[in-house]
Amino acid sequence: MVSAVSKPKRNERRVKIPEVSKADTAKRFHNLLSESLKCKKVEDKGQYVVTHHRIHTTGGQDVEVILYTNDTVFVSSSPRMARSEFEALADKVVGLAEISKTSVSELRPVTVLRAKSLLDYASSLDFEDENQRMVAVIICDTSNEIMLTELMKTLGITGPPLDEGIPEKIQSIKGKGRPVHKEDEIRNIRELRNAIVHRGQIPDMSQAKKCLEICAGAFQQICA
Repeated sequence: MVSAVSKPKRNERRVKIPEVSKADTAKRFHNLLSESLKCKKVEDKGQYVVTHHRIHTTGGQDVEVILYTNDTVFVSSSPRMARSEFEALADKVVGLAEISKTSVSELRPVTVLRAKSLLDYASSLDFEDENQRMVAVIICDTSNEIMLTELMKTLGITGPPLDEGIPEKIQSIKGKGRPVHKEDEIRNIRELRNAIVHRGQIPDMSQAKKCLEICAGAFQQICA
């Protein structure tokens, strides 16, 4: 008698994270997954599903990430994916879920309002005027730095790193496992700001508008 060959089991990780299914937290989780792991949102009509994301790995395997209304994060993949690779990716997903519970706007509301006020002012400037374009870029850079500094504080970063430049701030944040929205573009805004301040360079209209767009996106991602 020939015994039946058992079917390989899917890789699975199921973790309960209190309050992760709350609307604001779920939104931050979605943003972090999209930014860090390039997830795609999947339409899932399951009764208890809050969000469903899919990660397409370089090895060609899809990893499913489902957040349920009972605060459970479920990560799974085909058994064809190496267990060690799956576990490493699942660790990242769970880490992002934990980080998503931290709200910069809730913990640092006064300073976040300052960053938003600066952003609103930059939006009101006349980009036809070269001087106002220069001011807009400087303001966007300032708003970015405020947001990054406040994010660092919510992640428990203290001391000298808070006084470092934007590139160093980004590295400190990433060292905590937290991705930074459009980090290369935020660095470029700092470079353009330096060119304005130190060399009197005048940004063209497209540069100024792009800075404002990136800054507004960063605010939504970091301070949501």
